[in-house]
Amino acid sequence: MKRILIAGGTGVLGRALVANLRAAGCRVRVMSRQPPLLTAPFSRSGSGEGAGGEVEWAQADLATGAGLSAALEDTPIVIHAATLSAATPKGLRPDYLFAHPRIVDVDGTHRLIEQACATRVEHFLYVSIVGIDHFPQMGYYRHKVEAEQLVAASGLPWTILRATQFHQLLDGLLTATSALPLMPLATDFQFQPIDPGEVAERIRSLVADGPIGRAPDMGGPEVLRLDDMARAWLAARGLQRRIIHLPLPDSFGGAFKCGDLTCPQNKYGRLTWAEWLQRKYSARATQQHPA
Repeated sequence: MKRILIAGGTGVLGRALVANLRAAGCRVRVMSRQPPLLTAPFSRSGSGEGAGGEVEWAQADLATGAGLSAALEDTPIVIHAATLSAATPKGLRPDYLFAHPRIVDVDGTHRLIEQACATRVEHFLYVSIVGIDHFPQMGYYRHKVEAEQLVAASGLPWTILRATQFHQLLDGLLTATSALPLMPLATDFQFQPIDPGEVAERIRSLVADGPIGRAPDMGGPEVLRLDDMARAWLAARGLQRRIIHLPLPDSFGGAFKCGDLTCPQNKYGRLTWAEWLQRKYSARATQQHPA
């Protein structure tokens, strides 16, 4: 069975990919900037069998290129899910949406493609975001578009899959705005949250099918306004906050209001926002107050 490299294998999607591909018996190589002892629940030794397919570890850095040659050795399939996102383990970085560094999403993608060409990768799959063409003023989305263009022009057999926002990202956004009794939100923004496990499932299918170029966009089961999402989130957490509409100019917020980050015609996802909230916050309450 061919080995699959997952760049960004410790992120939200990356972990879901590792679990999904392992369950299918695939050979997986996780690529991360960190050594396995610091970040990996997958294996303490850097490789392991466990239940399902083999997992290996490759320490490499897209920002510098260090370790990329070894990471791509004998890996005919590359899934590029690495990104310098505004959502970090320590919270949201709103500045990254606008003054976004190119070093990972553009320059790092270029480095990864160069090495993939050198090792004659058979399938390069890049994970992107629905609707990013509509937001040229946002550095993060603009750089994702540039990365897509690099992939398409690489000469490699490629697939690009765009997905909508993960539940975890919107949960982080609402957490960041709930510190005070008043909760300022662009209430008319529209989102279509999706479970990363379902995106991982779709990616495994695309890997099995082989390179197809631009895959159909993938969204969650429902398109929701942010105010409705916030009310459900507050109820799930048992919090009392007053939601205040934050007016934003159409030059920035118009595309969000029109639903340009959604793809209602492609509702691949099954896990709804309410179901995800139930899973996360009922489980947390049980852990905090065991019977």
